[in-house]
Amino acid sequence: MASSSDTVCMIPWEGMAVTMRNEIRPCCRFPGKAAVAPELYEEAFKQLRIDMLNGKKDERCIKCWQEEDAGIPSMRTRANIFHGYEFKKDILTEKPRKLTHIELSLDNICNFQCRMCGSQFSSKALKRDMWLKDNHPDVHIEPARVQKSRYETLKDMDIDWSELRSVKLLGGEPFMSPNFMDFLYFLDMRTDVSKVDLEIVTNCSYKMPEEMAEMINQFKFLRLSGSFDGTKKINEYQRVGSNWEEGLTNWLEYRDLLTKKRMVIHQTFSVLNLNTIDESLALYEPHCDSLSWSYDEYQLSFLCAPDWFEEWVLSTNKNEKLRNVFKKRVYDDEKWKRVMRTIYALDEFHGTDIEEANPELARLLRINNKRRIYNHICNGDPDCFYCNMYQEVI
Repeated sequence: MASSSDTVCMIPWEGMAVTMRNEIRPCCRFPGKAAVAPELYEEAFKQLRIDMLNGKKDERCIKCWQEEDAGIPSMRTRANIFHGYEFKKDILTEKPRKLTHIELSLDNICNFQCRMCGSQFSSKALKRDMWLKDNHPDVHIEPARVQKSRYETLKDMDIDWSELRSVKLLGGEPFMSPNFMDFLYFLDMRTDVSKVDLEIVTNCSYKMPEEMAEMINQFKFLRLSGSFDGTKKINEYQRVGSNWEEGLTNWLEYRDLLTKKRMVIHQTFSVLNLNTIDESLALYEPHCDSLSWSYDEYQLSFLCAPDWFEEWVLSTNKNEKLRNVFKKRVYDDEKWKRVMRTIYALDEFHGTDIEEANPELARLLRINNKRRIYNHICNGDPDCFYCNMYQEVI
């Protein structure tokens, strides 16, 4: 079967991502609701592979299609380079090939309560999310209790590990997970880790023991992604529990302990910190080999923001990727109201104030929320969002 370079992604042939429910999907971008039990994985995504070979775009891969339409290299295009699509395209069939890439969160054990994250990925955020559900049900946060280990699922699967070439470990916080070293030893017993690239995403809060560094250094190459979200004050506001100075110090110590590595600082931008994107990227550039950034698409997403927000951010930032991302923005009044509710509810829980972390954003939110309050027409609804917000923004 001839394959189409415009639609084929090698991940459904040679990769898999393990979800927090111990289910399997092709990659982390694939909808979680499409994930299946491990024993069903090969058959469940057979039609996806057939459609890709036949030139059909699957709507579940929408994130990659949107990035490519905007001229941004996507996970699909990068994966095809890594997996050698050009050398394998003539031999692809509907059947998967040997596993070469796997992605998983070992568990959700974490010491941060990042505002754009949730208890599915942070054990520390569970009490917060339970409080939000009880006290602010209008922000629509669902607490998540997660099983403590992902890789136990892999032990029960019939996997040939001999061709494994890439592993991506997410969090929680991998370095503080009791499963981290166990998993590396698990891989070491099943394949030649000197041929395996290892990618780790860390919040940089954990000092690395020498034993851990020695084990990591046995892998072929390490891509270490350190998570920081803006300048010091905004970083500590968005990433609740973080200490900016300690995190950066640990990051620089990792650089000295680890060999054969690429140090990447990754930032997540939300409504809370987007206005500082150019400044933030410039701040971290001297401390890493490369920079990357993504955008929150959940409770604090700017993709639902009104026009004034985009105009304000773009008036002081020149980032070209951001301008392309903003092309996806569609103002949604209900979603934007949820963003407002979430900001104020999280401040209430943590005893913080957005005025101190990002005063310019706080000022503009106050001005524009006042305008909406003064101009809205209320039919007497006791739960009217703008009436209820009156005391919060005046």
